[in-house]
Amino acid sequence: MLRTGDQLYNPLTKKTFIFLLTSQDTNGEFLKIKCIADVGSKQRSGFVHKHPAQTEIITVQSGSMMTIVNGKKVRYDAGEMLVIQPGTSHQWWNASKKEELNIISEIRPALKTAEMYESACSFAQARHAAGKEAPTLLHLAVMLDYYGDHYVIAGRWTLVKKAAFKVLAAIGRLKGYTPEWHSEPIMISNSAA
Repeated sequence: MLRTGDQLYNPLTKKTFIFLLTSQDTNGEFLKIKCIADVGSKQRSGFVHKHPAQTEIITVQSGSMMTIVNGKKVRYDAGEMLVIQPGTSHQWWNASKKEELNIISEIRPALKTAEMYESACSFAQARHAAGKEAPTLLHLAVMLDYYGDHYVIAGRWTLVKKAAFKVLAAIGRLKGYTPEWHSEPIMISNSAA
């Protein structure tokens, strides 16, 4: 279970997530995360997605964030805020090739979002290591299906992508895959330390 102060790293997107307030701190009302996107973080990392029942409030602390919200590309600089309502398709990334991006993301209600981040970072770390036991697309499909009430793929070809991932998730579950990758994600630092 993640606690306030814990940090996770996703080596595929080159983003660090620092948990400022967890669901336990807010009685499930919200989750507050600081995200640092490295200079070398991939543009448009992750999928265009939406949150069916959550509002996400993103405040740019430093750097510049490029977004696509409902198909419209918009840049946000330090001090600016973006409020993403439930069901709004979006994606964001570091707009700069010279400066890291620091944002604060508040997600309301918290639901199981921290667990989803933990699973995603664990998955990415295992993929990055690329060992024989690295997770596959089937693992990813099972994870996306499990967290479908938090994170839904959107954007172009949404219906095709959703249908394909549903089929892959069913195959993955038949093979015994679970939404959590079997290894714990590497903590950059731990609040208990």
